[in-house]
Amino acid sequence: MAVHPSTPRDPGSGDLGISDVLNLVRDCTAALSSVRQEVGAATEAQLLDLVSELGELALWSDAAEVAVVGDALTRGLPAASQVPLSPADWIATASRRHTRGSASRVVKIAEALRSPTITRPAGALAPGQDGEVLGEAILGAVVPLPCGQVAMDEMRRLAPDLQPAFVPAAWEAYALVGAVGDPREVRRIRPELYARFGRPDRLNDRDEGARKHAFLSTGAVDPVDGLTDYRMSLSAESAAILEAALDRLTKPQPGPDGGADPRSYPTRRADALIELVRRATTHGVVPTVAPDTGAGLQGDGPGHPAADRPAAERPAAGRPASQVSLIVRLSDLRDEDGCATTITGLDAGRYLSIATARLLSCNTMLAPIIVDEHGTPIIIGHSKRLFTSQQVRAMQLRDDGCSFLHCTRPAGWADAHHLIHWADGGATEIDNGALLCNYHHHVVHSRRLAGWVTTDPPDDTLGRPPGSSETSDAEDLARRRDRGEPAAADRPAGPPRVHWDLTPGSYDRLLAARAGGSAA
Repeated sequence: MAVHPSTPRDPGSGDLGISDVLNLVRDCTAALSSVRQEVGAATEAQLLDLVSELGELALWSDAAEVAVVGDALTRGLPAASQVPLSPADWIATASRRHTRGSASRVVKIAEALRSPTITRPAGALAPGQDGEVLGEAILGAVVPLPCGQVAMDEMRRLAPDLQPAFVPAAWEAYALVGAVGDPREVRRIRPELYARFGRPDRLNDRDEGARKHAFLSTGAVDPVDGLTDYRMSLSAESAAILEAALDRLTKPQPGPDGGADPRSYPTRRADALIELVRRATTHGVVPTVAPDTGAGLQGDGPGHPAADRPAAERPAAGRPASQVSLIVRLSDLRDEDGCATTITGLDAGRYLSIATARLLSCNTMLAPIIVDEHGTPIIIGHSKRLFTSQQVRAMQLRDDGCSFLHCTRPAGWADAHHLIHWADGGATEIDNGALLCNYHHHVVHSRRLAGWVTTDPPDDTLGRPPGSSETSDAEDLARRRDRGEPAAADRPAGPPRVHWDLTPGSYDRLLAARAGGSAA
């Protein structure tokens, strides 16, 4: 816990009277009001001196303000004014710098520095108290006021759980770290102090209490940006498990064009958490409420719809046990315009883009209710479109993980994706499937990238999707001859693999080529 606090300079001898001090403060205020007019003529050295002196002035100004407010509180001035006021209102009325909220923070520090009286005990930072070292550091402009406020709050939470003999040492630690001037550093040391100086019985109670008070809020949806805000607090044990699980999944992955991962670290963490949830719901038996009765649990046992199907035709063990129900207009689904609406669960009423609905349908039991322009249901239910366990295993053997260029996600963390989407007439067959990790699955859908299974070598730039009319066989032969290579028909076929066209919109061109071939 190495820190390097700065040592403030003594601003004066202390022989000035209060009238002299007040006049000097006014002169200082007048001088500061002219800085912006004069700073243009300053040398580099003078600018550096100004920055240093202004910083010192701000620290001493805060410390002096706390001392003044503390004395006013001791005299009872706020309550004795012509119109009795609370201490915070009294400060906010006298100083245009403060609102009631900011003044309350000054009052809190000043109250903690007050000496005992007949009617009230000494404050936590008053002379003779365990926190005296922090109080002196605040009044001496060693610890900035924001750091002092954080240190007080941290000690208020920490002190009851410390061994009494070590309470002074904890205050000293906060005074030392507070001198660095960063409230974040002040907050970071509480776990270390707790571990070093905490009462053993309280440590156990803390862990038990943390488990009882852990929570995850329901999502609050922002209707403008589409984000859903959650709040979560976890016990130390749960946090360690979560961080260990997230660690591997937050590593950067190849970007959409094969370059660096464009996602920020917080975004990668959010994606990793959803990936964990996705894996948990797809690689195990997740009980669900029976939709017909609204009660009771159903798994994979007798009576479950999937249990009555042949094993080879059941959705893969890695397929979701949850179901998302959507309402979508036929014209929107056909034209990929408009939006879909969720109708079940806590998320009912959420609007999803058609692209998001298509992404969900790759690996979610999606039950769409398709309506016409007047809202009349046309189709209710879902067709067979999830890959079976045998198909997924075959793709795992073929793709050996996420099939996107340079991605290293293992097969167990990848979803089966329809190369030609089922909504576009694509079949649920191995040759129309590819494994994609969650991130690259979003990339493929958002950029509308085309992929196809080929036996051409990985360095073959002439491979083209089935049904494509971009080049004819004659053109293919001519180009290969120019490169001194055998024609496609003369070359031995390699192992099947998935090739991705990373050009945005390549999927739409593939659909157009297929439509042109079908028309011909």
